[in-house]
Amino acid sequence: MSKSYTPEDLVGLTMKFANHTANLKFEDIPAEVVNKAKLILRDGLGNQIAASAIGDPAIRMADLVREWGGAPQATVVGFGFKAPLPHATMCNAMMGHGVELDDAHGSGLIKAGSVLVPTAMAFAEFKKASGKEVLTALIAGYEIAVRIAKAINPGHRQRGYHTTGTVSCIAAAAVGARLMGCNAEQIAWAIGLGAMQSAGIQSYLDDPCIAKPFSPGKSAFNGTIAAVMASRGFSGPKKVLESKEGFFNAFTDAVRISDLLDGFGEQYAIMEVGFKPHAACRYAHGPIDLAQDMYWKEKVRVGDVQKITVHMSELAIRQASKPNVTNLNAAMGSTQFGVALALEAGGNGLRDYWSGYENKNVHEVAANKVTLVAEKEFGLTGRQAIVEIDTKDGRHLRLRSEEPRGEPTNPLTEDELERKFIGLASMVMKDEAAVRAISQRVMAMDKETNAGEISAMTVASDGKPTLLAAA
Repeated sequence: MSKSYTPEDLVGLTMKFANHTANLKFEDIPAEVVNKAKLILRDGLGNQIAASAIGDPAIRMADLVREWGGAPQATVVGFGFKAPLPHATMCNAMMGHGVELDDAHGSGLIKAGSVLVPTAMAFAEFKKASGKEVLTALIAGYEIAVRIAKAINPGHRQRGYHTTGTVSCIAAAAVGARLMGCNAEQIAWAIGLGAMQSAGIQSYLDDPCIAKPFSPGKSAFNGTIAAVMASRGFSGPKKVLESKEGFFNAFTDAVRISDLLDGFGEQYAIMEVGFKPHAACRYAHGPIDLAQDMYWKEKVRVGDVQKITVHMSELAIRQASKPNVTNLNAAMGSTQFGVALALEAGGNGLRDYWSGYENKNVHEVAANKVTLVAEKEFGLTGRQAIVEIDTKDGRHLRLRSEEPRGEPTNPLTEDELERKFIGLASMVMKDEAAVRAISQRVMAMDKETNAGEISAMTVASDGKPTLLAAA
């Protein structure tokens, strides 16, 4: 149960996070927490590999980074060339967010893995860090990202900010600084420098474009620069979160101190993170789960539909209502399209979206037969969903879910997560044995003496990622 806090309890918060990051020891971390970090690392790499072939924004950025050249410090996933550290993390983070399958935290409204996984792996390669060092840094980074994200939302989101961009760079700076061997003061500098660069708004929701992955990409870039600068003695504000001129005062109207401090140092925020089974906006997952149930259990097909009504929370509609989609990235962010696709294909994996985007029937149903309704019971940010379908033959079907699949309280199995990784990576890498080798090494990450070697395994055979599903 949460204790009562006062604003004075925020004093020294930045240094509290920095000390925790600097002093966390792998040997003190429970086995289930270490395992969760491994699952997140593997999940993130699978997303990046798949997006190297299908994520148009990241592909464009990779082309630009290759053109720029520079010091060969870290691998750009899929493509295989090496780039300067911040450029590599930017490309890989854009890939991590590029297929809408990155891990997510519900109330924090953050997908930290798309930023923290590429940051951790790039610094591992740069510093030849051990697997234990990588896992420890990642777990510490999640502690910062999740706690800050929970404490400032939904107010932060209501201002239009993209938490994955604004908060993840702060945690990425801490991850990078830890892997650079920084002490607590230097990590605080890095957090300060990261927070000073905090940015990311969600205006792409109001204007069809491909900009969304740029937010986590730049977040990783900014966090990386902050970490390297701090490691070289470039000091940053050590009160950046809590001071009058700091992050909280600038970015939100209210801070729930309990979310920052309850269980700090005893509980692990990374355990609150969920995984995504569908290549869609997380708010679309509840309705998609129900539509898939309609497909498989009730035998409803997209051609049977007269009308679909989806009940969601206010923010869910604001985040994921796109009846007409003009590119694949927008389709993956659309509840209407995701529900229609589920009734067409019975699944909402990346392959399903790739082929379903070309299906006129899916577009027609999404645009004309799916209505989203704000359900007061679900509040502003709830992830509950109700799907009602009226069929042409007179049936009325209604299903409800409380949480989407993949949340810690409604989890995917480890076998499902392994199949997800193999399925995504195999869309780009022809050799399934090589794909399984990546999985095995990540899941034995604590045995790695040089974890950065794994990055070289994530490359398409010819360095030209192609979606094999489209061949």
